[in-house]
Amino acid sequence: MFEILRIESAVRGVLLVNGQFCGPLGEEGQAFPASPDAEVYIQLFPFDPAIRPLTAALRLSGGTVEELLPERHAYALLWPDGIIQLELRPASDGGGEQAQGETQTAAAGVLLRYLTLHLAGSPEADALLLRAQEIPALPPYDAVVPLRFAPLAAPERYDERAGLVRRLAPNVARVDAALAATVPAGQGRRLIEQLLVMESRPSPDGNTSAT
Repeated sequence: MFEILRIESAVRGVLLVNGQFCGPLGEEGQAFPASPDAEVYIQLFPFDPAIRPLTAALRLSGGTVEELLPERHAYALLWPDGIIQLELRPASDGGGEQAQGETQTAAAGVLLRYLTLHLAGSPEADALLLRAQEIPALPPYDAVVPLRFAPLAAPERYDERAGLVRRLAPNVARVDAALAATVPAGQGRRLIEQLLVMESRPSPDGNTSAT
């Protein structure tokens, strides 16, 4: 179940959650406990008068996002270990602060390169695997993002990590953890020996995909 709701905003303003004043909000965000079944109403009043106030409605059922409105101004990422990252992007009347989309950078690890090439359908992806024929098909995903921390339940033998983004709705996506055990291949290069995918919300049988 998802237990933490982290609210962030592309512009700074004052935050209210279910009518309660929660202080200033910006890109650094605020975190709140989240019930698996809840309706959460969020209001943001930007400091910049050129940016309109925003009211968002989030409905959770069984720990998943059933609905998030408005679709064009509220976005949710479901991360491993029960974290919902909610980003607010208020509309501007023009001339105000420009909402900055989230950008993430990471070291060019072999796992990120492999997943990016695999998503693009490039035959060069197999060159990053120790035994390409032993890697089964990965689950479908829409993007790759850096993963700052491995899931708490991740085995220690995996030394690289990345996030597989699967879109669930126009403004909701889930990030599953892809973990790789790598081995040196000479001249500073490494190859992927094993690959494990841990779903943010595991299937009812609790299975993960591993090679």
